[in-house]
Amino acid sequence: MHNVGQYVHHSASVEDLRSVLGLLPAAATEGISSIKLILGKEYIDEEYADEREDRDPFTGRLSCETLPGVYSGVCLGTYAQRSGQIKLHAHVYDADKLPLARNISEFYLKLRALSTFVHEVAHHHDETNRVRRGRWLADRKENVEWYAEKMEHEWTRQFVLPYLERTYPAAAKDLLDFVEHHGGLRVPLEFFAGDSRSTLRNGLIRFAFTTDSAFESWVEELPKCADLAASRLAFAWELHYADNYDDCLRVLERVLAEKPALSPALTCKGDTLIHIERYDEAFAVAERVLTVEPANGDAWEIRGDVFEARQDWSALLENCDSWLAGVPEDSDSRFDAFQHRAVAYCALGDKVRMEMWIDAWANFGNRKRKPELIRKAVFRRAGKELPK
Repeated sequence: MHNVGQYVHHSASVEDLRSVLGLLPAAATEGISSIKLILGKEYIDEEYADEREDRDPFTGRLSCETLPGVYSGVCLGTYAQRSGQIKLHAHVYDADKLPLARNISEFYLKLRALSTFVHEVAHHHDETNRVRRGRWLADRKENVEWYAEKMEHEWTRQFVLPYLERTYPAAAKDLLDFVEHHGGLRVPLEFFAGDSRSTLRNGLIRFAFTTDSAFESWVEELPKCADLAASRLAFAWELHYADNYDDCLRVLERVLAEKPALSPALTCKGDTLIHIERYDEAFAVAERVLTVEPANGDAWEIRGDVFEARQDWSALLENCDSWLAGVPEDSDSRFDAFQHRAVAYCALGDKVRMEMWIDAWANFGNRKRKPELIRKAVFRRAGKELPK
């Protein structure tokens, strides 16, 4: 173990690593020469200086803020093919200023560290049992990373999570209890593992907001939440962003059972219902909100999304007229109305008005957008092919 200090924390202990190593298939671990727990600052600074700028405030390592006040290196670990050595990079934080109770925070970070560990073991297995037998192309980085991510996903569920539940049952329960109370839903431990499979076999990267990211984003939002309903609504939105629509609706039902007229919860529900194509229900939710709040831009957008999904272009334009008349001139929701207008006119073949609203969309607010990219989105949403 190297690079220890007041703020440098190796979340997975030596005993954790030995235990998980013993659970993995022998063919995957044979030949690993050593495992080092280090800060990794020199390596990360050398490899990523041109790509990243953010550094943690304690060691100055190029880092990402995993949880508020908790920093991981931009590279979590490495495997050296020639030596068979695995290095795991520490988390950096002030233990007195963790965002959650210490046992909960450190249990979650232990899961992240052990997931990284099995990822690096997968690289070793790939090198020693697959590449050298001629079934794999070692010079194709996407193949190597695809396999490591695949095995990280499988081994985390098969070995890491059961190990954590057996070895740290109190901390596991505290984490699940915390999320159930403050988030409104009891999730399985697998929720916190997320999905590591982002590299595709063709070399492209699949950008997905997975459940571990949802948890981390939610923890960041918690200090802003005034009460239990707010923290549960924040969790519902994170579930929504992670495409966990059914769970999102379950949380919202708990929120609305306590506060049935809470318009942010209702509009979150309406937006979610759009994504699972329950359009009649979504429309009813929007109408309910607008009855009380006629200037609620989110509710107008839900109505518009329903008309767009049904390809009712005339109704969509009428909705935009009422929408723009009903919300203040400085309302950000006008931007969404401009989008709907452009899509409707595209679908109706009115190129002049389409271009007018594409221009309004591109120049809305202080941020300028590229009209050619917007045009592609407009044609896609209108169900038409972009002219060449």
